[in-house]
Amino acid sequence: MTSGLAHTFISAREGTPPGAALPMWEERLDRALNTARAAWPRVDLDGTRFVTHLARHLPTEASPEALETLHLGDLYLACACADGLPTAHAAFEARILPEVDLAVARMKLPPSSLDEVRQLVRQRMLVAGPDTPPKLAAYPGTGPLSSWVRAAALWLALDLQRQRASHETPREDSELSLLVDPSDDPELAYLKATYRAEFNAAFTQALTQLAPRERNLLRLKYLDGLSIDQLGALYGIHRATAARWVVAAQQSLLAETRRLLTERLRLTGSQLDSVLRLISSQLDVNLSRLLRSRID
Repeated sequence: MTSGLAHTFISAREGTPPGAALPMWEERLDRALNTARAAWPRVDLDGTRFVTHLARHLPTEASPEALETLHLGDLYLACACADGLPTAHAAFEARILPEVDLAVARMKLPPSSLDEVRQLVRQRMLVAGPDTPPKLAAYPGTGPLSSWVRAAALWLALDLQRQRASHETPREDSELSLLVDPSDDPELAYLKATYRAEFNAAFTQALTQLAPRERNLLRLKYLDGLSIDQLGALYGIHRATAARWVVAAQQSLLAETRRLLTERLRLTGSQLDSVLRLISSQLDVNLSRLLRSRID
């Protein structure tokens, strides 16, 4: 058993457990270190450095058993990469970086863009900033490192696409597509022509009043074109949960739009329902246009 791990760990946590807890911490930390090293036998990270890293990722009230809930091998590799160990960088390149290709596969990026995303991931994950450590130092170990890197790669790819596609959206393209259609019944045609500005304002305001996660989900789905599977991977949730979150965000958006329109317009219930059915049926188009210019 490695000596002194518990004292190093407790010192890094800036806390002192009862003396009786030290032997238990020592045993658990020694086991955690052996487990982590077994996952990456060619990566020789100092044991005291690893437990110091562990201490910074566990709540101060956590028990020794909490160590077993972490992805210890992944934390070990992330710590070694953040410390600049060449063997760790090589392991990251060989075992973790290929996750970038999986993360952005459905985006059908050209080879040059895929190479750029890979390089961005390398820089963000492995290279320290002037006053900040590499991003891998912040990996919490609560989920697989591969999933954490996939999510980061996806965000970087999306940001790259947005930067390249950014342009001033014409005013008419940012409004709801409530245009009169020859097939409309006279009542709906009148509503579209008369209240277009009000509908657009209510829909836009409802969009900005959503919770941040709801806005991001709608942006990722309707503007960036992510599938339910990709959303699940990005948030670390099951695809069924991701689907429920998206539906809930849509329902919140339409419910708030209806509330705002009810406050502003003197429409009958049937008229208002007709308009909301129109907005709902054109949700893909409307959200794509509004999100492009109105959401951070």
